Amino acid sequence: MEFGIKVKGMDDIMKSLDKLSKGIDPQELARWAKTCETMARKICNDKLSDIILRSQGKELDISVKDKKSADCLVKAIESNLAFFRPFFLEL
Repeated sequence: MEFGIKVKGMDDIMKSLDKLSKGIDPQELARWAKTCETMARKICNDKLSDIILRSQGKELDISVKDKKSADCLVKAIESNLAFFRPFFLEL
């Protein structure tokens, strides 16, 4: 997945999420993605939808406008990775 922006941690997060999303219910993934998107927007005070994190089935679609937006999304994802903790046991 190419972002056009180099963000420390984003590649590792995306690899982990890709693996984990395969074993999760699509509705749970959608709820988690919405939680992360909302948190990232609050962190960045994003009122123009510069940060988008949506799920399509078991796939994640990500869009960020700039490095600041990407950093906020990484922080939100890292904060919410505990949601996936039960799925680590299954892998």
